[in-house]
Amino acid sequence: MLYSAKLRTFEDARDFPRKQCKWPGLLKHNDMHRPCVVEDISAGGCRIAVKSKGLARYDRVVIEVESHKLRFHGEVRWIHLDEAGIEFLFMD
Repeated sequence: MLYSAKLRTFEDARDFPRKQCKWPGLLKHNDMHRPCVVEDISAGGCRIAVKSKGLARYDRVVIEVESHKLRFHGEVRWIHLDEAGIEFLFMD
């Protein structure tokens, strides 16, 4: 008996579609504030370019994007080199 299953790609596994962007922002983590760039965004989270030293999975962070008058409260889900994935908890 042969079994065939459709493999899901990483994009298929997302709950929300992503929008590409290049929004400069500020990442706040504890007493540390550092510049970042929101590279893509969805209703559930975003990917940022940021100096990731000192960040860890499950850290709670705030991302402010002044040019769009946005502030996101989230949790770090993954870190790879100088990028991080943030899941949004709520937005001001």
